[in-house]
Amino acid sequence: MFLLGDAAKDVTGQIFAVRMNEIFLMSQSRPLRSIHRAEGWTCETLANHGMPALKSSFYKLDRSADIFSWDAI
Repeated sequence: MFLLGDAAKDVTGQIFAVRMNEIFLMSQSRPLRSIHRAEGWTCETLANHGMPALKSSFYKLDRSADIFSWDAI
């Protein structure tokens, strides 16, 4: 609700995460890699060409315990 109010007027374009009573300001997402297909994409071409082309740039899906050395407060 805070972000909807006037007090948050200067908070724009930010990414937050919440874990119980903790609030984290996250880094901004930026493009890592792109793929293009002149005729567009279908589910089949994404499965056969798109995702394999991007897979080497995927982020590892860390668990909270791998990143935070303390329990949620």
